[in-house]
Amino acid sequence: MLFAAFLIGLLGSWHCVGMCGPIALMIPGIRGKNKFVSISLYHSGKLLTYMLIGSLFGIVPAFVNSFLIQSIITVTIGIIMLVIAGLPFLLNRLEKFSFAKFKKLVQLKNKLAQLLKSDSVEYSFYIGILNGFIPCGLVYFAALGAISQPHYFDSILFMLFFGLGTIPLMALFLILPSLLNSKVQLSFVKFRQIGFAVVALLMIWKGINNMTTILSPPLEGEAFQICTTLHR
Repeated sequence: MLFAAFLIGLLGSWHCVGMCGPIALMIPGIRGKNKFVSISLYHSGKLLTYMLIGSLFGIVPAFVNSFLIQSIITVTIGIIMLVIAGLPFLLNRLEKFSFAKFKKLVQLKNKLAQLLKSDSVEYSFYIGILNGFIPCGLVYFAALGAISQPHYFDSILFMLFFGLGTIPLMALFLILPSLLNSKVQLSFVKFRQIGFAVVALLMIWKGINNMTTILSPPLEGEAFQICTTLHR
């Protein structure tokens, strides 16, 4: 499912450009000789935040011991994703609701410009960390996928690959902002819905497939070699 996470980030990253692009264009060194270093540090900070979010949402599958319950969670989340893919305005409403509930975080976003007065290139890393916490419907969508993962560290990896998917388009915007005009962004909107639907169907298929998986119990008297100890 790591490819699915990357796909969510890649096809939804046009939203990152529109929402976080203005802030990213103000990071230290973005227009100088250290442009690529600034961009790398900025995205490294966001990846760290996304992994932290994955670690938080990964607590849910960590406490689920039942294979069947995990499969039900995966199918349920897949259905929710499919509904969101078909009705994208739901994701927009969720985002508006988040902005209303997290006013302090939104105010922090508005004050980032004042913090960006620093000329230190290393400061781009901290801006990336803070920017990753800004309420975003796309991140919530990816977090749903993180919950559906079978193991704790899989949830972290899911968010990591989601973050990696957001990098190409944002990096292109930071290097050549004129290339990403309204027509290009409009085409990404269409691909985003298709991509989200594909990811949702993959989730549903994975969950249903795991429901029908039967683990054969060991036979009576059957021996298993757990490990081998070598003595010199």
